[in-house]
Amino acid sequence: MSIKYKLPNKIENNYQSFSSLINLYQALIKLFVEDVYIDFSNTSYLEANLSALMGAIFDDTEVFVNIIFENFQPRVQTILQKNDFLSNYGYPKLDDYYSTTIKYKKFKATDNQSFYQYINDELLTKHDFPKMSESFRKDFVKSLLEIFVNAKIHADCDYVYTCGQYFPNKKDLYFTIVNTGTTIKQNVCNYFNRNDISAIRAIQWAVKKDTTTKQGISGGLGFETVRRFISQNKGTLQVISDNGYWYENVYDKINVKEFDNSFLGTIVNLKIKMDDTQDYMTEDEQIDELFL
Repeated sequence: MSIKYKLPNKIENNYQSFSSLINLYQALIKLFVEDVYIDFSNTSYLEANLSALMGAIFDDTEVFVNIIFENFQPRVQTILQKNDFLSNYGYPKLDDYYSTTIKYKKFKATDNQSFYQYINDELLTKHDFPKMSESFRKDFVKSLLEIFVNAKIHADCDYVYTCGQYFPNKKDLYFTIVNTGTTIKQNVCNYFNRNDISAIRAIQWAVKKDTTTKQGISGGLGFETVRRFISQNKGTLQVISDNGYWYENVYDKINVKEFDNSFLGTIVNLKIKMDDTQDYMTEDEQIDELFL
């Protein structure tokens, strides 16, 4: 027995697209069929960093069903071959001549070193990436590493999925980190020994400085340097976990919403403005500059 799901016309970095993919995720984990056909015939536009979320969803549900892709529109298939997403499903790789992709990767949650190398090789080397001092660069990478390590320490998952996409015309770069496992809400409820904390309130607590749900572990969930950078850069940050959606935009304004369904894991999605001409330094370096 088989069933078919048609994906929407556009898959973008917004609440509506995340909601559609989370609805698909919930539908897939409840199915009792052999084959599921994921139909891309309606999908004319896909922001390919969301391959990280699709990979997490399809990996998580392939325990129960066989996932089969069909009816790609050429433009969508091409970008998913260029970023190596479809090579995991038997499709040949295509060269990314214009270097707009940050490759889709599935990491073991314990493989910190490979993720560190990936960040340096795939993300920070992108043409037009904002300039950072060596110290700020180290802090930025450390912050992303903390988000990655959180997948094992807090989410207790086996794998972490990442992908990115640069849009040269808009000067926007999106980078996405996804895990499937214990949600932020579950961790925060367990930490405070309460069951009345919403997913949104849990995310709001988790993104604050120096918050962690693990005893004896310093620091937080890795958001401090990322949030400071995104704020100065005029980018955006989205955090999704359970049925909570938390979004910090270019004006440091925070928006929150709930989804109809829950994602059993966490999605961290960054938009970085690549036309940013600032030189990023740590706070200590900025103070030193004042006295030069």
